[in-house]
Amino acid sequence: MVQTILDMIKKSRGSLVTFNAKKIAVLANIETQPVVLTLVKDVLEKLREKGYLEVLGKTKHGVKYAVRRDTPLWVLAKNYDKVVLRSLDDLNLILEKMAVAT
Repeated sequence: MVQTILDMIKKSRGSLVTFNAKKIAVLANIETQPVVLTLVKDVLEKLREKGYLEVLGKTKHGVKYAVRRDTPLWVLAKNYDKVVLRSLDDLNLILEKMAVAT
């Protein structure tokens, strides 16, 4: 799922990418059944808690998340061609190394 977000950022031409849990599931070729979407939302919330995403708003279709140009996730997606993530811990480790390097 995180890889899907990175791909969305990589392909973007603006300074903001927005999405909800269902959009991430569809783009990641994951089933969109409610129980699966709950797991996607859980991962998105963990990313939000760490400050990688923000909540743009809540609608009847769920929570809309956003990644802005000035976030570490954006920098990672735009500046590195190949990133392999197996878990959120991998993401944290990569972003910590990036912060030390800059």
